[in-house]
Amino acid sequence: MSISVDGMTVGQLHAHIEQLYNIPASNQKLLYKGQILRAENSLVSAMVPSNSKVLLIGTPRAELAKFQEQMTRRQQGQINNAKYRANAASLYRTHDPLGTSDEYGFGSFEALPISHRQNEALSMLQKLARDQGVKEIMQKHKYRVGVLRELHPQERTILGYNRNRGQVIALRLRTDDLEGFRDYLNVRRVLMHELAHMVWDEHDENFHQLNRQHCKEVVDLDWSLRGRTVGTAMDYYEPQTDDAQNVDGGSLKSSGFVLGGTVPHLPADSSEHSPDAKRNLAYTAYKKRSSSSS
Repeated sequence: MSISVDGMTVGQLHAHIEQLYNIPASNQKLLYKGQILRAENSLVSAMVPSNSKVLLIGTPRAELAKFQEQMTRRQQGQINNAKYRANAASLYRTHDPLGTSDEYGFGSFEALPISHRQNEALSMLQKLARDQGVKEIMQKHKYRVGVLRELHPQERTILGYNRNRGQVIALRLRTDDLEGFRDYLNVRRVLMHELAHMVWDEHDENFHQLNRQHCKEVVDLDWSLRGRTVGTAMDYYEPQTDDAQNVDGGSLKSSGFVLGGTVPHLPADSSEHSPDAKRNLAYTAYKKRSSSSS
């Protein structure tokens, strides 16, 4: 940019740049040959020869506000995660809270012991179980899931998992900073993926075909019960084959290793270090406490 600085002081130049580019004067640095122009009341022409280049370093207000918002959310996320770790032994769990006696469905629901919006997390799990399309899929395919669980917030590389073909299904409900929740339909799509692991462990063509079937049925079955014409208000979600690994890496055995992968060579007593064992650390205290109090 080219600016005429005739008769202009350094301070006036700062104000002019702020007006032109919305960069606060307090956040500007003007450098000439590596030296910062600091004398606010001095004429620029006395410090910088005519037609010389001056380097401007500064950030517009909008970018500063965005950065500050990101920092605030990051700090709040750290606080929320610290609270979770401090209270991980207290599991918010409810057995069959829907009061249903269906042969197929979900046995219990577990939301993470994070006081911040904890009830909303539990409500989302229950909403998934009440979803008419989900209920019809569970009945049609005779699926029984022992526990529908909120995924541990530190497992940020996956969106969910299915252990032992329905012993536990875990889903990521919250955003990384734990301040908000993911879109319901996106969470339901992950549930469709995990339900396909009720039958097929590996991400092969059999799995992909069943996953696609689930994603179609969760719309068809829901809308047919309400007497609506299929396809008039919402397109089907077509899961992509290449996306499967980004969801969960495959179904988990009781040992916690991914089926179809190479099982690492570990000492005989290393089961406590398996991924699945680590997942259960946050929940064992609750079970011990429940059994001791009964």
